[in-house]
Amino acid sequence: MKHLLELENKLSNMTTDEIYNYAKENYPEEPNMWMGKKKLVVRRIVNYERNKMNIAETTE
Repeated sequence: MKHLLELENKLSNMTTDEIYNYAKENYPEEPNMWMGKKKLVVRRIVNYERNKMNIAETTE
């Protein structure tokens, strides 16, 4: 959970261009990740990471 909060704070402090580039570089398999307003992109990234964590926990 702490990781997600740190990620959200990091993303919120980025400029719009920085966050779109971050999303394109780190999530190339998700083409819609960087589309939309900054708040929406931040939310998508945090939700994506949360889902990845949940899947990893259930497979352990």
